[in-house]
Amino acid sequence: MPEPIQRGARTQNLPYAQCIACAVGLLALCLQLALLLWSSPVAAQPAALPGSTLNAPIEVQTVLLSAQETYRSRRVFSGRAVAARSSMLGFNRGGTLINVLADIGDQVTRGSRLASLDTASLEAAERQASADVALARANLTAAQAEARLAHNTEQRIRRLHAQGHAPRQTLDEAALTGQAKHAAVQVAEAGVLRAGAALQAARVALQESHIHAPYDGTIQSREADEGTQVGAGQTVLRIVERGSAEVHVGVPSRVAGSLRLDTPYPIIAGGRRLTAHLRAVLPELATDTRSITAVLNLASDANLPLGEVVELVFEEDIETAGFWLPLSALTESDRGLWGVYVVNDGARVERRLVEVVHTESDRAFVRGTLANAERVVSTGVHRIVPGQQVTARHAPAQTTGG
Repeated sequence: MPEPIQRGARTQNLPYAQCIACAVGLLALCLQLALLLWSSPVAAQPAALPGSTLNAPIEVQTVLLSAQETYRSRRVFSGRAVAARSSMLGFNRGGTLINVLADIGDQVTRGSRLASLDTASLEAAERQASADVALARANLTAAQAEARLAHNTEQRIRRLHAQGHAPRQTLDEAALTGQAKHAAVQVAEAGVLRAGAALQAARVALQESHIHAPYDGTIQSREADEGTQVGAGQTVLRIVERGSAEVHVGVPSRVAGSLRLDTPYPIIAGGRRLTAHLRAVLPELATDTRSITAVLNLASDANLPLGEVVELVFEEDIETAGFWLPLSALTESDRGLWGVYVVNDGARVERRLVEVVHTESDRAFVRGTLANAERVVSTGVHRIVPGQQVTARHAPAQTTGG
């Protein structure tokens, strides 16, 4: 009977299928173990052999600590070069501008005429004032002559009255006439003074119709041309003093208190290093920068463009005990502190905490749990851990100079 024979065949093949499944599972397990062993760093490294250098102490570079009682702080403050004197030039009275003798960039000398107003009416007023002076002087001469005549007449009548030949009335009239003539002389003298003052005012008005250079300088700008009707005080030209410049630098109030008048300070401008002398420290804080302005005078041959950005280099000694370390020796720590690695007498690494007091481009001044003449790891601090055995290689002594 065919059906019983087929069931028996399936029953006989069941142990064989189970064996195949077990073999596949063992093979997968072996592959997983092999992958784990292959990716393990321990398996990737060969076993250390006797005399191998794999377990030798790592070599590190160290610097010798040198205790310092002070450190020199170098700070840079920005400012700009300005003209020692700069003036907006205009007229004291209004009028028609007829001459502008200077243009932008012109070099002018003190006293040279730069611009003029139409002075026709003022010249006429000056001539009239001169005539008034002449008239006043003539009136004074006439008054003085009449006063002398009145005085002489009074003296003759006084002698006649003494001899009994002239009445008292005549004498009194002569005396009063003399006083009146004397008063007329005083009036005439006042008239001369008034006419002279009017003439002087006319001449001043003529002078104020011209603009003259107040000092040697350069015309920075020209604000009006010929034919313009300008008002009193309106700017026509702007002049800046030539050859004399100063530097205005904003500094913190603490630094301002350390600056000394008439002391030279280094200035960096346009890649050049110059020297400027401190002339003044302004007493008030600038409202926009909250800084105090220091004014320094530059040498006349500095040839610094006005408006140039400059830097004041300020150095001072700060009395604080500590050590200089290269920035590469520092590792970040908690609560604002930093860590350094010290190589002890047993050639093992110890971690110490320090506080950074001052930093420069490639080094820092620190204080903390350090001692003089200790060796601090200066480079490669990421490769070591506390307690690790190392071989110290000493850096040159100037690394920690300060």
